Amino acid sequence: MTELWFIRHFRTPWNSQGRLQGQRDIALDDPMGFQDLATLAANRQALANRDFALVLTSPLSRARQTAELYGFPDAVADPDLAEIAFGTWEGRTWDELETAHPGAWQNALHTLPLGETMDEFNARIARVRDRVRAVRGPVLAFGHGAWLGGLQMLLEGRRGGMSRQTLANGALHKLKL
Repeated sequence: MTELWFIRHFRTPWNSQGRLQGQRDIALDDPMGFQDLATLAANRQALANRDFALVLTSPLSRARQTAELYGFPDAVADPDLAEIAFGTWEGRTWDELETAHPGAWQNALHTLPLGETMDEFNARIARVRDRVRAVRGPVLAFGHGAWLGGLQMLLEGRRGGMSRQTLANGALHKLKL
């Protein structure tokens, strides 16, 4: 089994507003907030003296900026790590999505009119999972909340839906793949 260390990007203005970012290229808050700075310090300690066989990042700037803050400016950008494409919902709020499609995010993701199908999203996640499993040694990846939620669903063999907030901004999550 390969160990995947996954860090969600830090907060953006759209996170603060409850907006669906998807594949829009939204930069991090500038300046970063106190909570993000505290999380950065704690996670740096957890990463200290660790050697990663591979460091990946989503190509979106919020994830790339997060990788750079951790000292990984040369992380390999993998388009399959990009956040789910929300399509026409990008820029709108979670509340608007819930009003238009009550309970769908939590129970029936495949019914939502997004910018990619759940099969396409799951295929991207599976390619990253397989890439990580092929590596000898731990892998560090910088990415997005719904992407991690999709990976957890895939690993558990679940279909249906996921919670709105899988992982806090900046949080570190370790998985065995």
